[in-house]
Amino acid sequence: MATSSNLPAKFTPVELRQRHGGWTPEKQAQFLEALAQCGCVKHACKRIGMSRSSAYELRARMDAGSFRAGWSAALDHGVQRIEDAAFSRAIHGVRRPVFYKGEKIGEKVYYDERLTMFMLRYRDPARYGRWRDSTQIDVPPDGIARYLWQLIDRVEQDAWDDIQGIRRPPPPPMDPPRVVDQAEIDAARKSRKQG
Repeated sequence: MATSSNLPAKFTPVELRQRHGGWTPEKQAQFLEALAQCGCVKHACKRIGMSRSSAYELRARMDAGSFRAGWSAALDHGVQRIEDAAFSRAIHGVRRPVFYKGEKIGEKVYYDERLTMFMLRYRDPARYGRWRDSTQIDVPPDGIARYLWQLIDRVEQDAWDDIQGIRRPPPPPMDPPRVVDQAEIDAARKSRKQG
């Protein structure tokens, strides 16, 4: 089980009358640690030998603010585990058995492309965010390839210049393909129609 260092720094157990088998301060801390590990209230309660309903009753008490904060922090930690599992499924896929005539003949790995798109969109919104749906790359169809070959030619020329000992001033920077906002595209179309 995790140490109490995973708990919020100011966790103060709810003060209850001491009963054998009740929610002692140790039980409260153990519950929060178990909840952080498994992310499931039912399983955390089972690990420490307490009922789920009593955990919810304790959380609902007026003086249980610190316990509620610890509960919330533990669930946030559990969400991180879900995110890690989702990344793993997006990268490695999910193995499913393949059956033929009622017998298992092997396994196939399935990849959930919607999960992959979701993870990319929300983990790297600058590259894959929804804003990209309303943008357009302002380059001709072969523009990226031409830009790449210009860069390769420049590297090759620089290498030959170095071999021959020729020192030239650096060339002006090349303009990379430009991302254009949909509003800019619409304004250009409108001015063409009017002109």
